[in-house]
Amino acid sequence: MHLLNEQTSEQYLTQMHKTSAIIKEWLNDNNMYSGGTPQQVQAATSINIQSQGRDIEAILADIQDKFLPNCVSTAHRHCLAHLHPPTLVIGQIAEMIIAATNQSMDSWNQSPAATYIEKDLVEWLCQLCQFETSDDVQIHTQTDAQVDNQTRHKSGGVFTSGGTQSNLMGLLLARNKFYTAKGIDVHKEGMLGQPRGIILCSDQAHFSIEKNAALLGLGVQCVEKVKTDASGAMLMSHLQQKIAETGADNVIAVIATAGTTDLGAIDPLTDIANICREQKIWLHIDAAWGGALLLSQRYRHLIEGIQVADSITLDFHKHFFLPISCGAFLLKNQQDFESIRHHSEYLNSFDDEKDNIPNLVTYSLQTTRRFDALKLWMALDSLGTEDYGVLIDNCLRTARQAAELIENHADFVLVHQPIISSVLFYFKPKDTALSDGQLSQLNRQIAQDLLINNIANVATTQFEQHLCLKFTILNPNTQACDINNIIKQMTITGFDRLQNYEGQHYDAP
Repeated sequence: MHLLNEQTSEQYLTQMHKTSAIIKEWLNDNNMYSGGTPQQVQAATSINIQSQGRDIEAILADIQDKFLPNCVSTAHRHCLAHLHPPTLVIGQIAEMIIAATNQSMDSWNQSPAATYIEKDLVEWLCQLCQFETSDDVQIHTQTDAQVDNQTRHKSGGVFTSGGTQSNLMGLLLARNKFYTAKGIDVHKEGMLGQPRGIILCSDQAHFSIEKNAALLGLGVQCVEKVKTDASGAMLMSHLQQKIAETGADNVIAVIATAGTTDLGAIDPLTDIANICREQKIWLHIDAAWGGALLLSQRYRHLIEGIQVADSITLDFHKHFFLPISCGAFLLKNQQDFESIRHHSEYLNSFDDEKDNIPNLVTYSLQTTRRFDALKLWMALDSLGTEDYGVLIDNCLRTARQAAELIENHADFVLVHQPIISSVLFYFKPKDTALSDGQLSQLNRQIAQDLLINNIANVATTQFEQHLCLKFTILNPNTQACDINNIIKQMTITGFDRLQNYEGQHYDAP
């Protein structure tokens, strides 16, 4: 009686009610984090597996007493460290349906309805990015632009686990096309002994570019960094210089970023696209964060040029407020998927293709894959694109208000005006002479103290010569008054810590 079926459906309902009540109580406590230090969390959450199982009541009691209090609550307005948002209620409902139905997206006969929903949603996303699609799905927005009639292709895509996997897909297909143009089928022959190509991205690009280059057998050293300006955006002059030095024929791909992790910087997409089109270089746009601006009513213009990419990364467990994991990889020319095609008679047979039966494993790096597209579909259906855009825009508005508060505070330094909704700054008390090492350690301790004391979750990151504090505002409910309270607590914590330095020689580690 342990399996979910018609015999246990009542038990399922009862236990889901109990579990929901426990989660409700945790949410109602409104604690950002109650776990304390890493050592305290480790001690509180140790597990003990026995030969005999325990009653579900005892297990849920441990979840309530040991697990949940030691979790960071992304629902809290002071949870501002990472691209880690609160989730939509409709997303939680979708997760329950995904888990209960347990559809596997590799073959149609494992996910009949889900396959068509994902296909339609991919087509909708392609149209949102102004890629060419069939006429099966219609989309109407006020920001539609004319598509270049000379480069029309049937686009496609697939849902992924997130940005890293989508970026891997983009690099994989770019690599295959690059070597195919040289008469080499690396998909079959491998990389051993093949001529070296390079990948160009900004020095602020996501670390997954280098990670994926290593996975693809290209090596981390094939990734060459393009300098960025003060806003963190790619410098076009340096990109052109890099291409000229290397030769366009030796460039596998240019990776542009629409929303860097720290500053939220957006590379000049249209200018980069023009160069890539001229030089016949694959352009992949990592819009894992900035892609949410596709629904923005006020800031959509910031990602103008996204429609000229060869491939695009989108993440929905960031600024779309959906539960982890949920991402998508979009491809301007669906034919480029052919370079990774594999056939298995039990999953995607040639007979199915003849009968027009879609098996999505053909387009994915994964075999077994969750029906994560359901979360986005239900969210769009529930909110509509207009209300979705309002939630996104609220976060950008609050980020700009936070920057103003920091800029007007005598003891803080604002590193840069917000581009999307991250704010970089650091505590630098006036009339106090601290070394760079002491300032770095002081700011790191402020972030740690705020988390451990259940005040706020704020990130630290290195930007240029400074260790910075970072607000990543992905909660539409976070208001300027919340930010102001956190800044006050940072000031108190900073000056308390500062007393420890007086009369002491301090060397930062």
